[in-house]
Amino acid sequence: MIKSLVRFSLLIWIMILSALPGAAQDSRTLRVGLQALPPTLFNPYRNTGLPYVYTWSAVFDGLTSIDANGTLQPWLATSWERIDPITWVIKLRTDVTFSNGKPMTAQSVVAAIEFLTSDDAKAETVARMLRFINSARAIDTFTVEITTNRPTPLLPRFLPQLYVVEPDHFSSLGLEAFAQDPIATGPFIVEDIRPERMTLRAFKTGWRPPNVERMELLSLPDMSTRTMSIGAGTLDVAVGIGPDEVNAIVADGGNKFSWHDAANWAYHFIDDVHPALADIRVREALNLAVDRQAIIDALLDGATSAATQPAPELVYGFNPDLPPIPYDPDRARALIAEAGYPDGFKMVIEATAGSSANDSAVNLTVAQYLAAIGVEMEIRTVNVNQIIRNVVEGTWDVDAFGLHYNFEPSVEALRALDTNSCLWRYPWYCREEVMPLIAQAEQELDPEKNLKLRQDVMAYYRNDWASLFMYQAPRFAGSIAGVDGVEVVNNFILYDRITLDRR
Repeated sequence: MIKSLVRFSLLIWIMILSALPGAAQDSRTLRVGLQALPPTLFNPYRNTGLPYVYTWSAVFDGLTSIDANGTLQPWLATSWERIDPITWVIKLRTDVTFSNGKPMTAQSVVAAIEFLTSDDAKAETVARMLRFINSARAIDTFTVEITTNRPTPLLPRFLPQLYVVEPDHFSSLGLEAFAQDPIATGPFIVEDIRPERMTLRAFKTGWRPPNVERMELLSLPDMSTRTMSIGAGTLDVAVGIGPDEVNAIVADGGNKFSWHDAANWAYHFIDDVHPALADIRVREALNLAVDRQAIIDALLDGATSAATQPAPELVYGFNPDLPPIPYDPDRARALIAEAGYPDGFKMVIEATAGSSANDSAVNLTVAQYLAAIGVEMEIRTVNVNQIIRNVVEGTWDVDAFGLHYNFEPSVEALRALDTNSCLWRYPWYCREEVMPLIAQAEQELDPEKNLKLRQDVMAYYRNDWASLFMYQAPRFAGSIAGVDGVEVVNNFILYDRITLDRR
């Protein structure tokens, strides 16, 4: 009865959604359902993670990209060269225009860097992520020189997040107004912004014009709603669904798309909150108590691999010498008792539902594994916006939370440690003893030593059991039969490659 009521409610919501003003049904409009739309709209510098990058990749481009194998590739930039420890020369494409018709030049990149290094950008996450950039100057029309304030040997890997915006438009409007009326180089132009729906049209003369005339991005936080909307005909693509949902879409004649993020799912322990979690034996016990492979096989369609450390294998700095984490509940119980908790303890976590593949079922299953060693894990379900708000503002009132170690867009091992270390303004995991190693890894110019230092950092996090490490993030999307070319690389949806045929 309850399931029937829920299904009926979802169908009512889908009908209401399709009746909203601007709900396009014509054959030229691609309708994409996402977990959430950015609260900061088209301010591309406020955040670097999911699900907001899904929206921004329709409009913005960075200087470089990282492919599905973790390899650096050209994008708006065609080549790069480090000419001394702190100076880089970058060549740009010569055929790129902004959606208002103005050419993208070296001065456009200079303007973006001048903003990100200014006091006006202090609140922007991307400015913090690129804090090592000191200045930029145009050498000629399509060549820019970037100077860093310390050696940054992997600088090009950070440039996917340096979105280039039209400088005159940005300067005249300011960031807040620009976020409502962006001008950039991506495949779409923003037409209309509403709380749950964004409407865009094709940038036909852009450097990567899309195959569809128009696109709508819709915020549908509930995974079931996104899935059912495909069958109901109110969506063409549903992003961020689980394997069961996508297989149901395929069984109904639709298409399945899947990929892996450069991210590992984990449950993060908040320092100085729960006395049991402060004990390394307890943190190890929690890791030994969970059968990751059983979860992957049963709940994730066998579509990923178990984590051995914060970084998945494709990340530069992944440590291949760290062994798999065994499933050993007997050893886990012994460690819990040795730490002084023979009767177990209770911990409270915050976790999302419907924002990643089968996350609710995974959370409940992990809780069952922990219960078997005497640890009661109470799950408080929150939406992804609340998790991000807690990360940014430090407003936790729990003992732990579920979140990815996210290595995108640079796909190198120190990227996730901007937040998962003492570097963060409101850190939940801070070990001062590893910070000199992180600082050394950031600046080491010798390639072999640079890689080894990053691997040593990954070993430190593993050996300290910094989190309950789970698995590399698998992602699934489903579509109607007439959609093809859904490709997501490094969180970046290549909207220009999607085709739509409603026949």
